Amino acid sequence: MKTKLIAEIGLNHLGNKKYLTMFQNFLSKKNIDGITIQVPGESLMQQNQKKYLFDDNKITEFIKAAKKQFNYVGISTDSADKINFFSKQKIDFFKVTSGMFTNTDLIKKMQKSPVKKIFLSTGFSSLEEIKKVLKKIKNKKNLLIYTTFKKDITDLNLKNIQFLKKKFNIPVAYGNHSIFLDSISNAIFYEPDFIFFYVKLNKNLNYPDNKHAIKLNQLDLILKKIKNNIRMSGIK
Repeated sequence: MKTKLIAEIGLNHLGNKKYLTMFQNFLSKKNIDGITIQVPGESLMQQNQKKYLFDDNKITEFIKAAKKQFNYVGISTDSADKINFFSKQKIDFFKVTSGMFTNTDLIKKMQKSPVKKIFLSTGFSSLEEIKKVLKKIKNKKNLLIYTTFKKDITDLNLKNIQFLKKKFNIPVAYGNHSIFLDSISNAIFYEPDFIFFYVKLNKNLNYPDNKHAIKLNQLDLILKKIKNNIRMSGIK
């Protein structure tokens, strides 16, 4: 099984189209399978982040260009009103953030769309909550993303990737929200179906996802570690 790599821009483009294009062009030259941006519902955004939102035309341009560059193009959103719009752009997946994991109405609307995969982040959810939500939204489109927001390295518990796979008989990805960036390459040993990791430009700017994001000039080293870990593990 080949673990697929998804680079998350999130809102780290800062609402700057030039920055977004820089991300796309750089990442398209790397051994990465997919790319995603975050498009939150405006009513749920922090006031100081609303300036990071793109209008529909710019989002359409991004998706159109990205689909030529990557095998997977996804949108992370908590806006039910935008689901039909994104579906018409023929994106490959939706990502549901940890804070929206229990929003089953949102997830069910995504399931009714033609989008083939829905990634559900589990960062704030207990095992019992995960069980309850999956029972309500049972669907072959669903995949879990194991992630944690705890800051201690001993709380990463990457073994939960395999635990969740066996517990729920469902594909499980790893989503990095840790400052310990080696967790990205070391997650390979637990055979996630996908690995999601945030990226940021080399400039020192005020990125919404900053501490756990990889600078673009660090990416080659991370990808090399991933390749080496695949070779060491014997994973095909």
